[in-house]
Amino acid sequence: MPVQVIYITAVLLFLAILPMPADFYALLRIVAAGTFAWGAYRNFAKRVLLLPLAYTLFAIIFNPVMEINLPKEIGIAVDLAAAILLLATKKQIAE
Repeated sequence: MPVQVIYITAVLLFLAILPMPADFYALLRIVAAGTFAWGAYRNFAKRVLLLPLAYTLFAIIFNPVMEINLPKEIGIAVDLAAAILLLATKKQIAE
């Protein structure tokens, strides 16, 4: 996955803290779930344990098919944690 996609996903996650239209959050779920699923796939192949589990957890949380609706305060914390995780571990995902 190109590093630009990781940066775009992180920016979208930071923007999710602000009040946005519902369509933005639908797009965010698709982009974030795809990015985290790819990150989990890449790191499971490297036989690293903790990082792919974190990516899998975020892929499940941002899953666009079966949405998990979190309270706003928890959702903001999850968005921040996901964005920080992506930026901190971008070398493990990027090709």
